[in-house]
Amino acid sequence: MSAASDLRPDPRIELECIRTLYRQLPNSFLAATGLALCMAVTLGPFLSLRTLGLWIGLQVALQLLRFLLYQRYRAAELTIDNAGIWARRCSQYMMISGLGWGSSVFLFLRPEQPITEVLTLCGLYGICGGAVPGYSYHPPALYGFVGVIFGAITLRMIEIGGGPHTGIAAASLLFAVIMVLFCREQHRTVTDAFRVRFENEALVEELRHQKFEADSARFRAEQANLAKSQFLAAASHDLRQPLHALGLFSASLKGLTLDAEGEEVVARIHDNVGALETLFDALLDISRLDAGTVRPAPESIDIGTLLARLGQYFEVPAREKSLRLVFVSHGERVHADPMLLERILSNLIANAIRYTEQGGVLVGCRRRGEKLSIEVWDTGIGIALADRQKIFQEFIQLGNPERDRRKGMGLGLAIAQRTASLIGTAITLDSHPGRGSVFRIVLPLTDAPLTAPAAPAEAGLDRVAGLRILIIDDEQSIRDALSRLLRQWGAEVTAAPSLDEALAERAAGRHWQIVLADFRLRGRHDGIEVIETIAAAQQPPPVACLITGDMNADLLAEARRRGLPLLHKPVRPAQLRAVLNHLATDKVSA
Repeated sequence: MSAASDLRPDPRIELECIRTLYRQLPNSFLAATGLALCMAVTLGPFLSLRTLGLWIGLQVALQLLRFLLYQRYRAAELTIDNAGIWARRCSQYMMISGLGWGSSVFLFLRPEQPITEVLTLCGLYGICGGAVPGYSYHPPALYGFVGVIFGAITLRMIEIGGGPHTGIAAASLLFAVIMVLFCREQHRTVTDAFRVRFENEALVEELRHQKFEADSARFRAEQANLAKSQFLAAASHDLRQPLHALGLFSASLKGLTLDAEGEEVVARIHDNVGALETLFDALLDISRLDAGTVRPAPESIDIGTLLARLGQYFEVPAREKSLRLVFVSHGERVHADPMLLERILSNLIANAIRYTEQGGVLVGCRRRGEKLSIEVWDTGIGIALADRQKIFQEFIQLGNPERDRRKGMGLGLAIAQRTASLIGTAITLDSHPGRGSVFRIVLPLTDAPLTAPAAPAEAGLDRVAGLRILIIDDEQSIRDALSRLLRQWGAEVTAAPSLDEALAERAAGRHWQIVLADFRLRGRHDGIEVIETIAAAQQPPPVACLITGDMNADLLAEARRRGLPLLHKPVRPAQLRAVLNHLATDKVSA
């Protein structure tokens, strides 16, 4: 009897899954609306007003239906008895939504205009991939959505005919299967987490009486936390890979010679890829902070070096808005986690540049006894007193009622404040509407020696052209994209999928100045081992940088201990170029 009952799903888990599913509907509304607008804008030049208007009207109807479903859910009381009904309603809506999105392959896709195929399929792949995390709480909803969309894609490809379109149909079906597998795996992790939570709640009462039960609960909680950390790391790596390649290819497109219409389309693709990268990074950061997988590793940090590096990252966006960007420090050192501190300041500086239209941004330091106040001043729009706490909440943006994605997604300050709490501080704010704002964090000063001293590269000096660079990555698409981009910048590039092939190139007489290596490689070697082996096989040894989608805290600590720069996928081209210039200036000797 008990064995049979163990096979039945826990109704409380189903209830929590459905409750979380509906809680995320507003966020999915924002994502769907943003993508629909993106497709309408990018495909608009190729469509008739009637076709475009029909599709936009369909999308409006779908979002109204979503809104009505959400309002009905909020007005009702979710119980174990009616959870299945609300689950079926969501699945039915997702199938209808799938029909609406799937219709775009028949309305938009024109074989005589290949750009319409690319833009339409990119949009549909994106909406399906983005639906996986939100609807993994109830997989049938995702199955219906993905099945209808990719069924429509397959029918359209078969209707067009020809070898390439048959290949696209097959690849689309494979992508649909992958999305289903991702959804099932994430659903298993989610239900396991809920199950552990309920089991722990039951154990709390028993903790008062039995020490054995206390040890058991603690062990299971640790195992659950480990499983969540591993899932986050795996999802981060696997989902970052295609986005990293897409960003590099997008940057390469800007180097092609195109007509005016082509340049406009490429610019829009590049802008939207950048917005997707920013949102993806922010959502993963929020997930990692909420899951408690980020562990600070404080050390002595030279503020001048850190600010010089940030100056390289933000020089171009400030110059594009004709803003003065000034960094001031006097050799101070603080005790903090360097990567977390850099992320906090990056978010604050990016926010200052985004909301400043004239004048400039100043990043400076002030001693306050045994502490250092690091301050970011701007001459932007300012923030009213009543809004100063709101801006640190998720998806809150002041002065952006139109939800312009170029102004961000409203996550940067929320991430910065949560990260600040991890390193033992908090972000404070002073502001005057119409005159500007200043954000501050206060950290302890230190006289301890630097853990890994490094001098900044010379500002404004581009040394990438002529560099001999080795790329090691087991993903063909990433090797192709990164090689194409670096060659456009004037570098001499060798790309290899493994250490063995790189050593074969070395034996053939290749000699490199810089090695860019992925950390997680197929086979028995990881990126750190590859870098050390290449360095031992060549004199003078090349300098190196790890590029990875892995967010494991132990990896970050190991890279820092070995003095290896580390970039996280998806890597912005400007960030990659700044790192290459830094390595070329300080390390390259041949």
